[in-house]
Amino acid sequence: MSKILTVLFLLLALAATVFLIYRTTSLSSKATGSSSLSSDFVNNSYLFASPLQAKANGQEIIRVTAFILDNRGLGIPNLLVTLEKSANLNLVAAQDVTDTTGKATFDLTTITRDKYSISAAINGQSLPQKLTLNFN
Repeated sequence: MSKILTVLFLLLALAATVFLIYRTTSLSSKATGSSSLSSDFVNNSYLFASPLQAKANGQEIIRVTAFILDNRGLGIPNLLVTLEKSANLNLVAAQDVTDTTGKATFDLTTITRDKYSISAAINGQSLPQKLTLNFN
């Protein structure tokens, strides 16, 4: 008899857990779901470059990658990312619209030796992070 009571108790606990998880998930998705773009992405996004230096021969590439993330750290797709750069840099937008992970990529070359400061913007809002690239 005690085995039957234990099994019934466990089944009841499992049902209650599933119900509470489903209810919490449903409520939180309704509360956080939004079709408009919040400005939170500015502080949650990142810029990377690889490598940080290259030869200024017009052929060696430095790839700049931007990850545009929402306040939960998830990528925001379909945003046009622009790089703010010096006129001496040649830019090829490998993918300037973010994918499902929030990633956009750009390739930079130059024939002018210098250190360059790079930043990115979305909808006219600049990301606070800046990169320094060295072409020598």
